Amino acid sequence: MIFLAGDTHIPLDINKLSAKNFPQQKTMTREDFVIVLGDFGLLWKKDKTYQYWLDILSSRNYTLLWLDGNHENFDWLNSFPVEDWNRGKIHKIADNIFHLMRGNCFCLDNKQFFVAGGAQSYDKAMRTEGISWWKEELWSYQEQEHAFSVLQNLKKQGKKVDYVLSHTCPSELIYPIFGVDDNNDPTTKILSEINKVLDNEFTGWFFGHWHKDISCGKFHCLYRNLQKIIY
Repeated sequence: MIFLAGDTHIPLDINKLSAKNFPQQKTMTREDFVIVLGDFGLLWKKDKTYQYWLDILSSRNYTLLWLDGNHENFDWLNSFPVEDWNRGKIHKIADNIFHLMRGNCFCLDNKQFFVAGGAQSYDKAMRTEGISWWKEELWSYQEQEHAFSVLQNLKKQGKKVDYVLSHTCPSELIYPIFGVDDNNDPTTKILSEINKVLDNEFTGWFFGHWHKDISCGKFHCLYRNLQKIIY
């Protein structure tokens, strides 16, 4: 089984993964996955909150995956060694907690999942670099090159992306879905280019960031609701 969840902002919105709100986890195993679509919140401060939630989440039956959003402690996150896992690159936090690095494609349950985390923090002027905001929230040139190389290699192998997982969405979807004009996040433009390469040949594209539960065709924004995509 694979479930997708929107931002958890530990400890603010992690309750959606509680036993009460997510009873399906009782029958899950480490071969099943819950994937948080950015702004996970576990790696924020090295304090009692971190250790408390690490202990709880590392004891869960399932494997917990997440992609980075804009509210991540990237200094801490990038201090973990990079490992190969299911044909992509990860940071392993615990035996069942992995960060899926942006621009990679992972094979889960015989499906291809392309991961494209990151987004711009619009409140960064009120934050402090290295404490509550990190410039690595935006894609580097090397990350972009790697992402498009991965997509090209998949095409050469005759494979297609089944699901795209991102934190925010392609720029062309922002106004139709959310009714706001937003052209200032470089991440959304990168996602637009990825969308062009994929040419709508995917089953579904899921993202968080906007704190809404809303769909538009193959694109789905998640926040409160968990989405089961593989049974």
